[in-house]
Amino acid sequence: MWDVNRLNQLLGNLVENAIKYGSFSSPVRVLLNELPGEVRFSIHNHGPKIEPLMLAQIFKPLKRGSDNEFLSGMDGSFGLGLFIASEITNAHHGDISVTSDDVETVLPCACHG
Repeated sequence: MWDVNRLNQLLGNLVENAIKYGSFSSPVRVLLNELPGEVRFSIHNHGPKIEPLMLAQIFKPLKRGSDNEFLSGMDGSFGLGLFIASEITNAHHGDISVTSDDVETVLPCACHG
């Protein structure tokens, strides 16, 4: 069973983050691959590299930036978008991860119906 509203929220949260933290001069790419009982997609954006310490906590709630930086977003957000994305993925028996280097950041995600 798929929760279409939550999957839309998942994709929306990931794309919103990619737009917010990526380079304004580069497009965000969304790749989608549907298989029987499974949907896989990945979000790709260019921008500053996410440091390894941040990568380790990027899906934790109320975190952004360094370990000591909580709820510090000047944009009114609470640092919950990637946490919610992770929880939606888990509820769909899937997995989500992130890689980041000097060229791009990629968030691959798979959900199972």
